[in-house]
Amino acid sequence: MALDWSWTGKGKNETMFGHKDWYHLTGSGQKSNAEIIDALWGNQNLLHDKNKPGRDITPEGTHGLFNTIQRAAQREASWNSASGVNDWNYGVWGGQGFGKKDIDAARGMGASEYQLRQLYQRANQLGINTAGSHAQEIAANAPRPEWNYGAHGSWGFGMADVEAMDGDLDQLRGARDWASQHKLNIGPGVREHITGLEDDRRFEQQQAFNAQLLQQQQEQAAQIAQDEREQRDRIAAEQAAAMQSAAAGAEYGRLASMRGGGSQTLSASGAATFKGKGLRSSENRRGKRGTGQLRRPYGTSNLSIAATGKGNTQSTLNL
Repeated sequence: MALDWSWTGKGKNETMFGHKDWYHLTGSGQKSNAEIIDALWGNQNLLHDKNKPGRDITPEGTHGLFNTIQRAAQREASWNSASGVNDWNYGVWGGQGFGKKDIDAARGMGASEYQLRQLYQRANQLGINTAGSHAQEIAANAPRPEWNYGAHGSWGFGMADVEAMDGDLDQLRGARDWASQHKLNIGPGVREHITGLEDDRRFEQQQAFNAQLLQQQQEQAAQIAQDEREQRDRIAAEQAAAMQSAAAGAEYGRLASMRGGGSQTLSASGAATFKGKGLRSSENRRGKRGTGQLRRPYGTSNLSIAATGKGNTQSTLNL
């Protein structure tokens, strides 16, 4: 950006930037020392050789104006975790690139090693030289997070990052914690948003726990009811079997009683007497036909038929 008369009009030579111009800009509050350095880097033609970068400051202060302003800007510099990376003025420390003086200054003011990486990344975005060995060492060794905090919104952890994570609570908490550990700014609303998501998760977990507990209770109740039914069925079956066995025993006893309750024996005991008298033969003793008396050579013969049995009395049949 070319500088107009408002930058150079206070000295003897209105076309060059000198001490009186510097006093006017800073004294009136129009520009800060850092802003003046930024402008002078691109307008070296407005500085006398004795006032250009690298020229020593003389005791009387007539030489080395650029270095004088730069040192004033360095004294005014501070590090803010919320805006430190964005506010970093690479031209205030050494040359215009990102090098050892920037690294030492930022580290000394409280920047984390990851924030030094962010300074390196921002310098590359701005087209500032990062080829020096010290800058490359930061690129190689500074921490590398899983989440790129510089890809959304500012260089801290803000709502733009939260929205990009699309409500992934575990990712949000991990990124928040990592940001805190490495001194990154946590933007407004981030913690409250995460707390709300945590409350939602706890509620969902409680609901899930209640549902699981209810299911377990229902399953236990169903199991108890089933066990009771099975026990009742088992007892009923045992009782039925006992009754059937008792009935079978009673029937067996009844049948056995009918078979063995009494016996009948039929016997004949009697006498049949055959008497010779009255029996005659058609042949007499002399060979003559006629009636003869047949006599037995023995006495009376009795045939007895006895019938015994329950309620029977002995009877005799005589022949």
